[in-house]
Amino acid sequence: MSPSARIFGLLLAFALASPAAHAADQLKIGEGRGSIEFGIGDSKIFRTTGGFRQWHGKVNVDEADVSRSSVEVEINTGSIEMLDSQQTAMLKDSDFFDVAKFPRMTFKSTRVERTGENSLKVEGNITLRGITRPMTLDVTVSDRRRNAAPGSRYARFRGFGTIKRSEFGMTRFVDMVGDTVELAITADAWR
Repeated sequence: MSPSARIFGLLLAFALASPAAHAADQLKIGEGRGSIEFGIGDSKIFRTTGGFRQWHGKVNVDEADVSRSSVEVEINTGSIEMLDSQQTAMLKDSDFFDVAKFPRMTFKSTRVERTGENSLKVEGNITLRGITRPMTLDVTVSDRRRNAAPGSRYARFRGFGTIKRSEFGMTRFVDMVGDTVELAITADAWR
């Protein structure tokens, strides 16, 4: 084998063994192809639900090493929408989301772990009203299309998690309505 063939072979072996060889799929998520909904209160006594209509994010999927995967989401807090317009206006006020001062809410993953063939645990940090706290999402993956063409769906993700709103300074009516907020995210991720 010639010296140049040996060098080429070593370079190829290095490239195949390097982390870059396990290229993660760079995917997009957003309100046009998914939803972020929330609910608060005991359904037997009082329960209210709503959602955010403007949000976007990116998902990096590394099938070879799931721990290298990541998720980032940014939500326009002013896009909150409840069934009742008075509730919508109240939640935009300073006692709750304070959208004039804090127009964005973010989530950034810190760890992704496979928990089953089609399930993941995504740990990360949510920043709301300028306060950052940890949050965990239980995620299921379906309709996976690893060979999806650019612009088409790669997979469907559904994530569920909870936060305590009092930890973000939203304490009004906690005693009457409750503190735990349940989050449900459904997203088609596309290339």
